[in-house]
Amino acid sequence: MTYQDPSTLSPGTKVDQYVISGVLGRGGFGITYLVHDESLQKDFALKEFFPEDLVVREGTSIRFTAKPHSESDYRWGLKKFYDEARLLAQFSHSNIVSVRRVFEENNSAYMLLDFVRGSTLEKWLQGLDSPPTQEELDLIATPLLSALELVHANRTWHLDISPDNVMIRATDGAPILLDFGASRFEIKQHSQLVSALVFKSGYSAPEQYTSNADRYGPWTDIYAFAATLHRAMSGQRPIEATSRQLSDELRPAAVIGKGRYRDKFLKAVDWALKLPPQDRPRSISEWRKELLQGGAAPAPMARTRVLTGGTRVLESPLPFSSARPSAKPAWPFGLDGPSTSIAAVGGLCLLLIVGVGVDQFAPDLRLNPVTYVKAAGRYFAGGGSSALCGANTACWGVVVEKNGGVFARVNEPSKEEAESGAMNLCAQKVGPGGCRVISVLSKKECWALAEVPSNPADWRGANGATLEDAKTSAKTTCETNYGFCRVGMTFCADGSSRVGGTD
Repeated sequence: MTYQDPSTLSPGTKVDQYVISGVLGRGGFGITYLVHDESLQKDFALKEFFPEDLVVREGTSIRFTAKPHSESDYRWGLKKFYDEARLLAQFSHSNIVSVRRVFEENNSAYMLLDFVRGSTLEKWLQGLDSPPTQEELDLIATPLLSALELVHANRTWHLDISPDNVMIRATDGAPILLDFGASRFEIKQHSQLVSALVFKSGYSAPEQYTSNADRYGPWTDIYAFAATLHRAMSGQRPIEATSRQLSDELRPAAVIGKGRYRDKFLKAVDWALKLPPQDRPRSISEWRKELLQGGAAPAPMARTRVLTGGTRVLESPLPFSSARPSAKPAWPFGLDGPSTSIAAVGGLCLLLIVGVGVDQFAPDLRLNPVTYVKAAGRYFAGGGSSALCGANTACWGVVVEKNGGVFARVNEPSKEEAESGAMNLCAQKVGPGGCRVISVLSKKECWALAEVPSNPADWRGANGATLEDAKTSAKTTCETNYGFCRVGMTFCADGSSRVGGTD
């Protein structure tokens, strides 16, 4: 017989348009459910405001406890719950869980959030057979620091950073920040609920054990972030801050990570774990300079989109030739790139001078380099559309996907060459295995990708006979699955109408 916690809503219960599938987690102030939206056919996380010291479950509704001021404290906390939801909804950042709506029902309040499929950072760490590498920690830290910087810019503190409140998203490995604790502290301070703890052993800064919120600041979250990195390197939860104040026996990161991680990185973690708030970094930007290599952030973990034309000059949209492309972007006329000798460049200039004379007698001769210079002028004058796919010329494009990343090869003379190029590109960028073809374009067909602005990992792609057809189809499919979407990437088989992506 399966035990059902009487304080939680049962699976199958309908709250507004959302059907409860199960409980994802709970704390002293709320319960988070996995729910299914029947109209969108999509899963979400639904957080219920349920301060267990103030209310008890009664059917699908709630009633107040006999504690003094339970109803007034609940109403006050409800407002804070709403305030937090509205604030989080303003944070448009790919590494902060998105809030979709907040509403009242069953005499309670609910916050609808994106459901992040994956595992918590804690579970991810437990699944490793050795401590994470420096690169892995950089890739986790970089986007989360960016997310926290946005939060702090709004004079808001997370106050509950720990490996349990960071999700590693399954689709692309990106770290997502969950479960802000600021409103919980205010509710506890207001109602004086001793049992409703708002600190997390080993990760909360020492100032969080007091009732003076004036001591909070960016340094409070920085302590918790550093404690999370310390746990990742050591394999153990750090010693609680209150215990460290009596006798600091926490092993420095510079000791446990020596030889495995950068010295500056280790020193930055130890700096952020100083007990007095005034001894820690005062801002994310100050700490980042020491924590990350050279103060510069490496590439974030969010999914990578690559669009490359097989016959394009590197970092230029101009097709120079319709000849069979190489596996990498080719330089025109057989040059190897910037390292080409001065003599070769001089020879090329001489060739162009001779070519001008030849062009007078044989215009647009394919072997004449001046023909390509003229094509370039026509290309840019015409707004960038490719002229290589003429009435009698085959033109193909193939789109490949792996782990949410999109890779495309366009302007190819055959489907096979386009597919081979796209698959090779995918393998080069994210490793072999798992790359799959999701769309084939011929002649003038186009492809578009529509995405959720606040969470680009949620996207849908579609092709169409015209660019507008592709954009409409992609946006409609995306919004059917995720709600509001916008077109973030387009291109056609001939290499024209390109928006988004990188070479």
